[in-house]
Amino acid sequence: MKRTMDEKKVKYLMKNILTNSDVLQQSLNMTLPHQSIEIADQLTKNDVLIQIVVIKLYEHIIADEKFKQELHDALLFEFLQINSKLEKQIKQNEEKMKHLDSKVEELKQYSRRNCLLIHGIPHIKEDTDKVVLNFLKKKLDVELEDDSTDRSHRLKSVATTKNKRKPIIVKFVTHNDKDWVYYNKKKLKNQEYLITESLTSVRLQCMKKLK
Repeated sequence: MKRTMDEKKVKYLMKNILTNSDVLQQSLNMTLPHQSIEIADQLTKNDVLIQIVVIKLYEHIIADEKFKQELHDALLFEFLQINSKLEKQIKQNEEKMKHLDSKVEELKQYSRRNCLLIHGIPHIKEDTDKVVLNFLKKKLDVELEDDSTDRSHRLKSVATTKNKRKPIIVKFVTHNDKDWVYYNKKKLKNQEYLITESLTSVRLQCMKKLK
C-alpha cells in the first residue's frame, strides 16, 4: 500500500514538472550561462532524466522526513528517560523530607520531656518559678526545692477571652519531678486549674483532632 502511494506521488511530481517544463526551462535560462541554454533545453525535454531527478528528489524528501521522525523519537525517548529519573529523585527527596520532618518533630517533643503547662493560675507580678512552687505545694501537696525548676514563664499566645489566664510553662530539672507533678494533677479535679503536657504544635493539632 505504501509503495503504491509512493508511485502515485512520483507520477504526480513528474506530471507537474513536465506540465511546467516551460517554467523550468525559463528558470534554467536565467540561472545557467548563455552557452548552456542548449543543454538546458535538452535537459527539460528529457523525460527519462526528469523521472530520475524526481525520484531522487522524492527519495531525499522521504529520507529527510524519516531522519526527522527518528530524531524526534530519540529526543522524546531521552526526555522521557530524564523525566522518569527526575520524578524518581523528587519522590526520594520527598520521602527524605518526611523522614527529616519526623525526626525534627521527635527532637522538638523530646526537648519538652521535662515541661508541663499549668493552666488557671492568676496573673501575678511575681517570679513565675516561685508562683509555680507555691501552687504545687498548696494545690498538689508537692513540695519541691527552689532549684528543682530550670525555668518558667507565661505563654505569649493571645488569650481567647479577656478573662482567660495564660498558662505557665514550667521546665523541671529532672524528669522524676515532672512525673511526680503530673501524677498528682488528679488532685485538681473539679477545680479551675489544669496541668497538661507541653506538646509541639503538630502534636497539639493531632490531639485536637482526636478529641
